[in-house]
Amino acid sequence: MITNELSFMVGGAAGLGIKTGGLIFARLCSRAGLHVFGNVEYPSIIRGDHNSYQVMVSEKRVFGHVRALDILLALDDLCIELHRDEIRPGGALIYDAAKSKADVKELEGRGILLVSLPFQSMIQEAGGGQRLLNTVGIGATMGLLRFDFDAIAATLKDAFARHGEDALKQNLDVARRAYEAAAEGFADRFDVTLEKRAAPRRMLLTGNEALAMGAVKAGVKFYAGYPMTPSSSILSYMAKHEREFGVVVKHAEDEISAAGMALGAAFAGARSMTATSGGGFSLMCEFVGAAGMTETPLVVVESQRPGPSTGLPTRTEQSDLKFVLSASQGEFPRIVIAPGDPEESFRLAFESFNLAERYQTPVILLMDKHLSESTWTYEPFDCQGMRIDRGQRLDEAALGSMDEYKRYVFTPSGISPMARPGTPGGVFVATGDEHDEHGHICEDESTRSRMMEKRLRKIDSLDVSECGWRLYGDREAALTVVGWGSTTAPIRGVVDLLEREGASVSFLQIIYMNPFPEKPVADVLGQARRIVVVENNATGQLADVIRERTGVRIEDTLLKYSGRQWLLDELADLIRERLQEAPRKPHSA
Repeated sequence: MITNELSFMVGGAAGLGIKTGGLIFARLCSRAGLHVFGNVEYPSIIRGDHNSYQVMVSEKRVFGHVRALDILLALDDLCIELHRDEIRPGGALIYDAAKSKADVKELEGRGILLVSLPFQSMIQEAGGGQRLLNTVGIGATMGLLRFDFDAIAATLKDAFARHGEDALKQNLDVARRAYEAAAEGFADRFDVTLEKRAAPRRMLLTGNEALAMGAVKAGVKFYAGYPMTPSSSILSYMAKHEREFGVVVKHAEDEISAAGMALGAAFAGARSMTATSGGGFSLMCEFVGAAGMTETPLVVVESQRPGPSTGLPTRTEQSDLKFVLSASQGEFPRIVIAPGDPEESFRLAFESFNLAERYQTPVILLMDKHLSESTWTYEPFDCQGMRIDRGQRLDEAALGSMDEYKRYVFTPSGISPMARPGTPGGVFVATGDEHDEHGHICEDESTRSRMMEKRLRKIDSLDVSECGWRLYGDREAALTVVGWGSTTAPIRGVVDLLEREGASVSFLQIIYMNPFPEKPVADVLGQARRIVVVENNATGQLADVIRERTGVRIEDTLLKYSGRQWLLDELADLIRERLQEAPRKPHSA
């Protein structure tokens, strides 16, 4: 009997509440004291095409998902067709045999338990419509797993109470009918159970929600955005909580307007942020450059998805790294940071506002669909030591003591003290043209050169030798895996697994892309016996950046660009293959 180790998937047509069903299941497991990881997959079609939500459950932290399923809850025949080969021998298929036309005899021959229940009859008996279909499925799943129904009822009340007493009663009724039918008719033939465990209360949240929480913690006061998958939920979170946290939220007419509004608010002195995906960021580039020229602290979230053009709007990829590092014309400093999980998303979002104001430059947070929209369990984040730093800001008293205020005064650090526009004594000019220390347009050769040098040296003092990277495992491991962003979690999961198997493997995570932690990364890679880079793109962009910044050429890459994230089992198999091969040292470019 297997207890509290489970891979579950619910799938069906868009519009059937697949995500809601998956989230309810994840919430049930989280409240039972278990760790959860949820991966949602959906096409860029509002209704009719196939959606799925996979939930991994464990008593230990979960780093990603695997191919094999213990339970497939199929709410239509297309789900059976697409995922039937993923059900493990001994697993279970839950479906409506009365409605289904799928041939499932072969599955029974593979030792798969067919949990056939009259979904439609149960819905009709409860007096409801097709909106109850996902609740039927969750009730059946929990009955098969012998889970406590009182806990199910409590979670359903939280999910559906706002829809009124009748809706809640129907959901509870249909869930109990399905629960009892599965428990009485099939549970004794299934080898997986779920049980409550004593554990600290945990949050269940996405990477985007964690990032938005970090922005709120940092004191963001203005957010402008235009909905673009997979960044849209940041706009939703900010709008939902704007009154609670005193944030002005603007749903702009397009990405250009959103970036312009965010830049204007930041120029006026408010902590300001906008978020988008690659296509939207392409439109925002002019304002990113304007932030660089006017030395305005702006935070931008770029949540990647596959391109070029519209690409795969609802899938994941890490293909915008080099684009973001060089976005907008000309040369100016920008800080680019790639969180690896929700906790880092929270902390680095908070820190991004401090960095933007300390160095008066754009800060770009690189996310992607997988990190942005996957669901994770976390204990409440530790906020100790998180303090807001507004940088070198001049108030009325400081300005009154100065003979003359020069907004862009030349300083050894390149950072010029900043006054909020409208502060008495702090009048200055700001322009997208090159300018002198007062901000007046200037095309003098010497001034241009000095101003360029001033801007470019601003982040020279930003030391990322400790915070810009992280090494998990032994520097002298037989294999060092290198990754960034959303590949962090699956790589960590695989490294943990392989270490338990006795393998010698480590993981180098790159967090700061600019400025780049050149020396420590070069030192780690210089000691490595064999290196492989894992990325979700087709050209090995991180490997290119490492070569450019450190001179270390890494020729072995594992690249996935299908629009899907790495599965733990597929990545583990590929890294096992690398461990069996002879070591290959990297070499300087």
